[in-house]
Amino acid sequence: MTFLNPLLLFGLAAATIPVLLHLLNLRKLRTVEFSSVRFLKDLQKSSMRRIRIRQILLLIVRTLLIVAIVTAFARPTLRGSFGTPGVTAAASTMVVVVDDSPSMAVRDDRGNAFARAQQIVAQILTLATERDKLFVAPLSELRPGVALPSPRTAEGARSVLEHMAVSAVSVGIPEALRSVRPLLAGSTDANREVVVITDGQATQLRQETPRGDSTGTFVSGARLFFMSSPPLHGDNAGILHAEVVTRIISDKKPLRVRGQIENFGGQPLHGMLATLSCDGARVAQRSLDIAPWSSAVPEFAFTAKRRGILGCALQTEDDALDADNTWYFVVDVPESISLLLSGPDGGATHLASIALGLGNDSLLAGTIHLQTMTNTQLASADLPSFDVIVLCGYGDVTEPVADRLARYAREGGGLLLFGGTEGGRGPSHTLLLGKLGIPSPGAGIVVEAAGTFLSFGKIDFAHPIFDGMFETPAGKVYREPEIESPRVTRHIPLRAGALGTTIIALSNGDAFLADYPIGTGRVLACAVEAGTSWSDFPVKGIFAPLLHRAVAYLRTRPGAAGTLHPGDPLRFSTRLSHMTERDTYTISGPDGFSERVAPSSIDPTGMASFAGDAAMTPGVYTLSRDAQGSHGAAAELQAIAVNMDPAESDLRSASDADLEKFRLACGIPSEELRTVGPGEAPVETIQRARFGVELWRYFLVLAVILVLAEMALARSPRQAVQGAHTP
Repeated sequence: MTFLNPLLLFGLAAATIPVLLHLLNLRKLRTVEFSSVRFLKDLQKSSMRRIRIRQILLLIVRTLLIVAIVTAFARPTLRGSFGTPGVTAAASTMVVVVDDSPSMAVRDDRGNAFARAQQIVAQILTLATERDKLFVAPLSELRPGVALPSPRTAEGARSVLEHMAVSAVSVGIPEALRSVRPLLAGSTDANREVVVITDGQATQLRQETPRGDSTGTFVSGARLFFMSSPPLHGDNAGILHAEVVTRIISDKKPLRVRGQIENFGGQPLHGMLATLSCDGARVAQRSLDIAPWSSAVPEFAFTAKRRGILGCALQTEDDALDADNTWYFVVDVPESISLLLSGPDGGATHLASIALGLGNDSLLAGTIHLQTMTNTQLASADLPSFDVIVLCGYGDVTEPVADRLARYAREGGGLLLFGGTEGGRGPSHTLLLGKLGIPSPGAGIVVEAAGTFLSFGKIDFAHPIFDGMFETPAGKVYREPEIESPRVTRHIPLRAGALGTTIIALSNGDAFLADYPIGTGRVLACAVEAGTSWSDFPVKGIFAPLLHRAVAYLRTRPGAAGTLHPGDPLRFSTRLSHMTERDTYTISGPDGFSERVAPSSIDPTGMASFAGDAAMTPGVYTLSRDAQGSHGAAAELQAIAVNMDPAESDLRSASDADLEKFRLACGIPSEELRTVGPGEAPVETIQRARFGVELWRYFLVLAVILVLAEMALARSPRQAVQGAHTP
């Protein structure tokens, strides 16, 4: 027997009250005999014997009455199905979870898995009674941020079931169990059940415990029914990833795209066609052969036809699961680069300004909007409005300016640093480098001995800044290019450190050009100045193209979040320039998705955050400044790609070991987990496992009977006394 309200059993202590009252009535009194009443002794003995019997019966009845009432409120139940006539099953809280993940769309000779799941749910709903609390929800809606389902009648649940369809959202079953935990924990019904109808995909059982969630996944005392109907054939191929690997993006040079396609099957794939499209037009295609349980990593090349944010996709042929045959990604080809050139004075920026205007490297032709100023003007400049800042000497920057520049870089800006003369005892190069987290050159400026100089040492030609700069003629064996080295007589002893990368080293081992990731931005640091007093670097042929590529490299931004999955909230973070209160913003996406948003936060550097609804459909979602804003024309600010969870591509069913690992991870007792496979009867399985009956009604009936018995017994002595005085 189980009690649904066990704490009320403490009320049984009240059953001692009748016993205590009875014991108090038994206390001895002093007896004084009168000769005139001695003849009544014999009569008294027989009467008192009957009274004591009634008192004992009253004690028993009153004690049982209290026990019956307390037990009824504690709601006792019995396990098992007894089939007793007139006995009804205990009330139930049943949560029916229908897997609507993409893999449920896989078809075989029996139809698709989702249609079979709907048929199973329809059978289970026949068990529902008016006293049951019934919750029916698709798996895609049992994730954080989505409201829990409301209780429904069987008819209402059927209506919900009819409107369900396969979703692009993938939710792990452990995550769904955490979501429905409040529904089970708040129930006092005898039966608390979760029924999961799924295709039994092993990846759906993955355990992802959120950070800080110390509570168990499952509710103690509840029962889980895991009903699976896997497809007859599990072979499938899916795209796991696709991205642009070119780090300097321009509409003047080919862009390289790398994809990953996995064969999740035991049969080899021959001649699989993979197609790359950009802006809706096909730009490249390849035929692939993929061995069983292996992957292919094809590469494609294309040239962007326009500047701006481009929506691209890698596609393969249809197979068992169509949802994983397309992978979306975004290419941001700069329409323009807002460049700030700064230095201690106009002379420090002169040669760099000439080099940037030469255009001998066509990467940036027609895209640079150049503005120059002195370092003293940086304190009041609108730094967030620039894509890249080039400092031709930074030894004289003050601490407030250094703080502004460091914050600019951490929030996604690009900095190119050239050395320069330090201002006496004032600030030095170490001030800005320290703010940026770049290893400080403790030796200051190193001056070579008269008549000596340093030259280039090792060069990392694999760095993205050299991508496409040197081409090997067809049929020729690749050889590292030869670059004319400058003569360096003074330099800042730069170190790459743990996070940085040395692009060009000097002959003494110091870095001539180093690359540092700083927050979400990037810094390139050069060991010499942009003039000719430290070296002859600005007059070498490599100076202008390297400067162009450095600016293009620093302007290139990584994707907003790589890729999101359906069900993830849309989050954008972008730098806003020339912003006014009249500006409005819209997130648009596939299938006519459109949502008006406002910045949720804007920091001092101009980085603005936007929060949108969850993306429910794969595709490219774009954040735009509307045309009715202060600028009079719509402008695309950022785009995010949303793709199906790659785990859905693996259609293999969960093994017994997978289920056992899932059970242990979720904290489900072995006796509370029931698995129902194809061909088994789900309704009969639930009926066999359920609690039997609640007995509180019978204890209340017993209490009423005891009340009537107590009334009858309590009245009998008064009637006997009245009869004894009747002449």
